[in-house]
Amino acid sequence: MNLSLPIAVGIGGFAGALLRFYTSAAIVKTVGTELAFVATIAVNLLGCFAIGILWTLVLKTSHVSPVMQRLLITGLLGSLTTFSTFALDSLILLQSGRVRAALANLSVNVFAGLLLVWAGMAVAGMFVSGETSG
Repeated sequence: MNLSLPIAVGIGGFAGALLRFYTSAAIVKTVGTELAFVATIAVNLLGCFAIGILWTLVLKTSHVSPVMQRLLITGLLGSLTTFSTFALDSLILLQSGRVRAALANLSVNVFAGLLLVWAGMAVAGMFVSGETSG
């Protein structure tokens, strides 16, 4: 097995996680904890802009090797924010005329995601409340 691709993803992922951490911390320090959600928005939008640039470079030039593609797109941006991949997938579906698939992708990710966060909190709440009773 060629380890260069998974190593590239790991290196990019490490860098993306640090970039997210420090970017979010700087934004929260600036706007305060009551507006901490702004950090998530900023990181997501930064990731969307970056994936637009990288995706275009990958498609239109031969300057980005497959290993570098994995490092930057899958590793760095995947760790910075998976929202950028979600946005790219949705846009590609729309551009290819697959409007129903794009709307399904958008709807399922947003609404099922919210539902599953709620469900996860409910399940965890059962365990947490059970600890104190006995």
